[in-house]
Amino acid sequence: MVKKIYGCSISLLCCLACLLLPMQAAAQTGQSASRDTRPVATKKEKKAPEIEYPLYNGVSVGIDLWGIGSKLLGGDFLSSEVVASVDLKHRFFPTVEVGYGKTDEWNETGIHYKSGAPYFRIGMDYNALYKKKHGQMLLVGLRYGRSSFTYDVDVPGVDDPIYGGTPMNPNMTDDIWGGTVPCNHTGMKGSMQWLEFGVGIRAHVWRSLYMGWGLRFRYKLSGTTGENGDPWYVPGFGKYGNNTLGVQYTITYKLPF
Repeated sequence: MVKKIYGCSISLLCCLACLLLPMQAAAQTGQSASRDTRPVATKKEKKAPEIEYPLYNGVSVGIDLWGIGSKLLGGDFLSSEVVASVDLKHRFFPTVEVGYGKTDEWNETGIHYKSGAPYFRIGMDYNALYKKKHGQMLLVGLRYGRSSFTYDVDVPGVDDPIYGGTPMNPNMTDDIWGGTVPCNHTGMKGSMQWLEFGVGIRAHVWRSLYMGWGLRFRYKLSGTTGENGDPWYVPGFGKYGNNTLGVQYTITYKLPF
């Protein structure tokens, strides 16, 4: 009888051990997990573009209307240009711009300037919205520009009411001798090379038609002028100086090939 009771006790203890050991291991695992609060590192997935464009995505041709509109509203310069660009992956746009600029105006000191010549620019735009499928563009670009031109500088005099003749221009004064002798220098030759940094937008209007605005920051690289005076206006660059700011308003058509 004693042996039977002893055997039953041993069996009961074994069963309790089999039940308690898994519960204790689970509790220890839970405690370890509660102590380790470090975030699990996950690999950041790269966002795929909404649409994939082919390498060659067409040719666009446009015309800048800002120079014409500015002149019609009373500006000093008249200019216009044709713009041609190639769409590569809807991301890069190699661009050529060819135009003509002219002026025939008087400045505030009574000097008459006249100039007119073609110019060209070459460069590339980058579309910061190339991943989007809506067709709108945010363009950042760089250009190299050049123009060779001739210009006239005319400083006319006025009739002297006492002695007669036209000895001076009353709007200008020589710091040493006083007064200014009239002069007329025509056909002087000049040239300029410059760099442009541009930023602008191009919006899809209808089918293959786009329009856009842009700002151009122009920096003179080198230039030559006539010995008798500087030009007032450089075709394609703007008002003569080391740097200037230009504006563009362009209507663009994407060709069907």
